[in-house]
Amino acid sequence: MDEWVGKIFWILFVGFGFFFLFRIIRYGGFKAAIFGAKIERTLGEVQAQSVAGVSTTVKVHVLSSESKDRTVGIELVAKSIASYQMMPIKLTSLDAQRLASLLQSAAAP
Repeated sequence: MDEWVGKIFWILFVGFGFFFLFRIIRYGGFKAAIFGAKIERTLGEVQAQSVAGVSTTVKVHVLSSESKDRTVGIELVAKSIASYQMMPIKLTSLDAQRLASLLQSAAAP
């Protein structure tokens, strides 16, 4: 019984590896595979203030989409001495406009 559990684990592990490798090849890179879409271009990035030794960067990408609607990718990167964390956020153009409006409202005097 323990043999089967080990075999199933390795089959799932290798299967996931092949699936992710397929996505990397299909979308043209590691980040694009995580977003699930090709990155057409990166518009820029904003460095946030460092808090407790953790630096955070927000990057904005234009993603390709099968539909005619634009898709925006926001990449949050947090780095410290012993860690690196990347979190992708995929937004429709309408959601991106709402986020931009909220940020403008928050930044207004």
